[in-house]
Amino acid sequence: MTVVEQIVARNIEAVIVYESEQVIAFADHDPINFGHILICPKSPYETLLQVPESILAEIHRVARDLYVRIERKFSPDGITLVQNNGHFNELSHYHLHIFPRYRRDSFAFGRDELNIKPQEVLRTSLEGL
Repeated sequence: MTVVEQIVARNIEAVIVYESEQVIAFADHDPINFGHILICPKSPYETLLQVPESILAEIHRVARDLYVRIERKFSPDGITLVQNNGHFNELSHYHLHIFPRYRRDSFAFGRDELNIKPQEVLRTSLEGL
């Protein structure tokens, strides 16, 4: 049983901010910043490709609503949405992160400097995609 399934079953406590028949959204237990929410299907889909379109649509409707609510409550400098698959999905359950960002917060994707590529290099890397 995934952590998300355990939250749905109320075996693990969570601060739930949205719940329907198919989707649940709750505070991340290890937030980047306060207001960090995970939006998840209740069923244990692991990757984006496994989640039915109707559930993805609901997840994105919830993200839009939470975006407005996060802006209102936290007045951030920006809002980040991120979704990880494969080895980087620590929950083994599809989830979309949404969290407020501030100019001086400590969140980073792990690179200290930009590595901008020429358009031709990018074009070549995407051939056949």
